[in-house]
Amino acid sequence: MPRFYTGIGARRTPPEVLALMTRAAFALLKRGYVLRSGHAIGADSAFERGAGEGKQIFLPAPGWRGSASPFHPQALPPELWQRARALAAAAHPAFAGLDLFVQALHTRNVFQVLGPELDAPADFVLCWTADGEASGGTGQAIRIAAAHGVPVYNFQRPRERAHVERHLSI
Repeated sequence: MPRFYTGIGARRTPPEVLALMTRAAFALLKRGYVLRSGHAIGADSAFERGAGEGKQIFLPAPGWRGSASPFHPQALPPELWQRARALAAAAHPAFAGLDLFVQALHTRNVFQVLGPELDAPADFVLCWTADGEASGGTGQAIRIAAAHGVPVYNFQRPRERAHVERHLSI
């Protein structure tokens, strides 16, 4: 049975951290882990490069940024998308004030952590945020993870980064 992790982070993740993310994804692939991510520029793409075919990519719209991923609002059962949307709204401090596409971006973060049926939380989240805290879309995923007891390892924090590097021997 596959194991899952969420690999996410800022679009402006530093190059050395992007390289670490790609190496981590490859090491996890070799250990039987499947990546869950969102196909954003930066961290998400770095994780995708290392994950090979072992990935589930959740999109805010079909074909977003050229992806052929089957995990998007029109392909998922509407009631499932609405459940994820409700979880996203509960986790985001200003969800109602966001435009519909940005709401979809935040809703896809729920799937990145909880899986395509919202019933299989990731074993852990690997990420990078500029301030080491929960900001932007990555922050949304971190809040979802915290609400479901999923550990988060932020590469911006030296102790967490060293723990992951040691554990994966990367």
